[in-house]
Amino acid sequence: MRIVIASPPKCGNHWIKCLLGEVYGLRWLEGEDKSRLTADTLPEIVASGGFPDGSIVHIHNRFTPALCDAIAAVPAHLVTIVRDPYDVFSSLYHWQQERSDRGLGNTKQRPRHAMLGKDFNDPAVLAFLAEGFSANIEQANGWLHSGRAIVVRYEDLHRDGAAALMQVCAAIEPVSAERVAAAVESCRADRMRERNEKMQWHVRSATVGGSRQELTAEHLRIFREVHAEGIRSLGYPVR
Repeated sequence: MRIVIASPPKCGNHWIKCLLGEVYGLRWLEGEDKSRLTADTLPEIVASGGFPDGSIVHIHNRFTPALCDAIAAVPAHLVTIVRDPYDVFSSLYHWQQERSDRGLGNTKQRPRHAMLGKDFNDPAVLAFLAEGFSANIEQANGWLHSGRAIVVRYEDLHRDGAAALMQVCAAIEPVSAERVAAAVESCRADRMRERNEKMQWHVRSATVGGSRQELTAEHLRIFREVHAEGIRSLGYPVR
């Protein structure tokens, strides 16, 4: 079995990867191997053993029919995780600050890097929200409405992890309730942080609604004026 999780950053990719990896006994594919998974390169990567049977990977690629076709041809199951965009933005901001504090270099210049080392209300952060964050919402909507991916919501995993995971597994390969319960317990936020140094800061608060205590009237105004349609399309209320 192989599983590909395709979602924007900070949507809970590591969490669903941990859960499905535990349920099916899959190895996490990381590093450079992960970043090379595209529609054009995937067949060669699989043929050369770069995406072996018994592994799971998460990618941040945009939805394209060609990529879905390549994943299906492996064959691999395709899963996407969707999260409230307000919480995604807050998590993305703090993730960038952790990278800055740890002196981690950025090999590729991305719009979100404008937030590095900035206060939450800094004009550069507000500018990214207004001008750069649309790509995140569009990417999430692309996978959600693709009709090609098994969909799970971050909030459902928080509300009832076993029920949400059981539903995903039913679409992949049904498993016992006991195995699902064990995976939910193994992939609690505190236990994921114990896996390695990267997970210690990659898994931050792992909560729902944390953005409500952080976002100011100006952040919310930008969300309403720029992102309202995309937020509703993802199935979340506009604040």
